[in-house]
Amino acid sequence: MKYLKICLLTLLLVACSKDDATSNLSLDEQLVGKWTMTNYYDDTFFVEYQNGVIEKIVPEETNYAIEFTDNPKEIKTIGFLRYSREEYEIVDGEKVITGPVGTNFMDGDDGEGYHTGTWKIENGKLITTGFNQIGPDEFEEFSIISTIQLKGNVLTLTLDNAQFGSHLTGEIIIEYKRQ
Repeated sequence: MKYLKICLLTLLLVACSKDDATSNLSLDEQLVGKWTMTNYYDDTFFVEYQNGVIEKIVPEETNYAIEFTDNPKEIKTIGFLRYSREEYEIVDGEKVITGPVGTNFMDGDDGEGYHTGTWKIENGKLITTGFNQIGPDEFEEFSIISTIQLKGNVLTLTLDNAQFGSHLTGEIIIEYKRQ
């Protein structure tokens, strides 16, 4: 019995020391590595037209992942995100599905996604910067800001849709699990 108590105490101490070591790392250091998407939810409301779109991950058809690298600080995407898409209107304070229900996708192997390009942490937020091609030899820089919630091996990134234009409200919530 005494041997069992010592083993359990040792196991508890090792588990606690591992958690403490992770919490001593900066947020930048904790993000470095590969993360597999476990959830995608986008509720975008178009203020001018008074309608919205809800997009949700189709888990059985998704194998999307991102990788935070440190030198250089870049985010790489791989895999495929399939999501369902449905349109809605607000009727008596409730969301009522009004449009077609379908699916769409993001192809991480082609660099598609909200979190691509270079990254930095500023005031506890993730800022990613990339470029859109607007002409044959012309590119426009853009940045995306996400709030970060990191609990153990689960990373939740939340984007306020208003950053994409004053005509939008709602948020995008993306969850990842460390590989």
